[in-house]
Amino acid sequence: MFRQAISISESFSSYKGASRSRLRSSWLPGGGSADEDLLPELKDIRERSRDLNRNDAHASGITGTMTTNVVGSGIRPQSRIDKDLLSIDDAAGSNFQKQAERVWKDWLPYADAGNRMDFYEIQQLVDRQILENGEAVIIPKMIKEPGRPYSLALQIIESDRLDTPPGMQGDKSIRSGVRIGEKGEPVSYFIQKTHPGDIRFTKRGEREFIEIPVKNEYGRRNIFHLYFVQRSGQTRGVPFFAPVLTYFKDLAEYAEAELVAARIAACFSLFITSEASMDVAVNSAYERNPSGQLIESLEPGMIKHLLPGENITSFNPQRPGATFEPFVERILKAISAALGLPYELVAKDFSKTNYSSARAALLEARRYFRMRQEWLARKLCQPVWEMLLEEAYLSRQIKAETFYENERYWTNASWIAPGWEWVDPLKEAQAAEVGLKNGIVTYSDLYAQEGKDWEESFEQRKREATKMKELDLEFPSDEKAKEPKEAKNPSSQEDNDQQ
Repeated sequence: MFRQAISISESFSSYKGASRSRLRSSWLPGGGSADEDLLPELKDIRERSRDLNRNDAHASGITGTMTTNVVGSGIRPQSRIDKDLLSIDDAAGSNFQKQAERVWKDWLPYADAGNRMDFYEIQQLVDRQILENGEAVIIPKMIKEPGRPYSLALQIIESDRLDTPPGMQGDKSIRSGVRIGEKGEPVSYFIQKTHPGDIRFTKRGEREFIEIPVKNEYGRRNIFHLYFVQRSGQTRGVPFFAPVLTYFKDLAEYAEAELVAARIAACFSLFITSEASMDVAVNSAYERNPSGQLIESLEPGMIKHLLPGENITSFNPQRPGATFEPFVERILKAISAALGLPYELVAKDFSKTNYSSARAALLEARRYFRMRQEWLARKLCQPVWEMLLEEAYLSRQIKAETFYENERYWTNASWIAPGWEWVDPLKEAQAAEVGLKNGIVTYSDLYAQEGKDWEESFEQRKREATKMKELDLEFPSDEKAKEPKEAKNPSSQEDNDQQ
């Protein structure tokens, strides 16, 4: 009767995924909040993610690919003030924009409080920490040092230092080092003065913390805590590889087992059985370490004498097996799907692609990269730009009469990320030309896709045209440019051959 009742209740279940039948009895997910599910396990996930980036070839390659495509040589600002809202003419607006960008270039090499990195290198480190640790912590400081053109500097804090101080674990408003307000907003952060893992260079048991409010009395940020929010009420960030940690580990151990088996298969050894005396056989058959333990090994071309009565049973592992490569490919495809990246980029394997499939894979990846670029520009680059221009205004390096009244208009900027190479330059150039003629895209859009500043590019073109005119050379203007006649695209032929 009991089983019949369960069967009847399950037959009327609206969602089969909620079934608790015998086949699904072991599926018992937790029902905790975002912090309840994450914070107790965050340390283990973070440390395993770092271990993968240190020791796993695929994981390390994915992180490098992500950082190279998202940040590359740096996400650069282009001042874009609203001249109409500020009631200034074009000349004054252009002058301010050039001054602001000059301030940025002067400050760029001194962005790091530790004097090791410029701001573009900080962008790379921040992006890498968000991938490995799930989050990045940055503290803006005002440092007065000889040689610094501006006081603003950024200190990168590893997320391990963000923690709840001893004796305060009972405070329910503090979650893993973050004090939460009534609306769930971060109020302050507890930062340990030294890294908890820096045991060799710090005093044992030394755990001093400082509490840093999110904003100062003027409403300016004292700290940046950057991470992607995946659930409402989430206080800390989730490492990028969290969903596929077990996949990476199992794949690495499987590949290692196959490699060891292949090494054994490559060893061709001879074993000799003789009727010699026991003393001779023992001395020739076995080696011992200083502790007297027998040493067993197998190496290419090895010849061993065996004890009387011993024999060898041959073993041929036949590795790697025929299923090795398809299995690895299938696991990497699962990892690719979980991370939102094309398989070709994860495995660095374009051997099975043609122009169309390669372009589709790269476009999918670039949409994801562009989203991360824009996110990093909003969360880090723009606030730092605003802080820098405010300091430059106060030190009279730039002139803006209504700066404080209209700060958001004076500090408006476009952020130009590094561009990507075209899969087929001819096709992409033709598409760009059609887009310009039909008004679908602008020169600003096209230059931004290449990671270039359109104003700088136009100024450079003007200088080149002037110089070529001086040398009596013909400059290839837009009107004189002619389309190549019957240009044959080799990639199209390649597509036809592979289809």
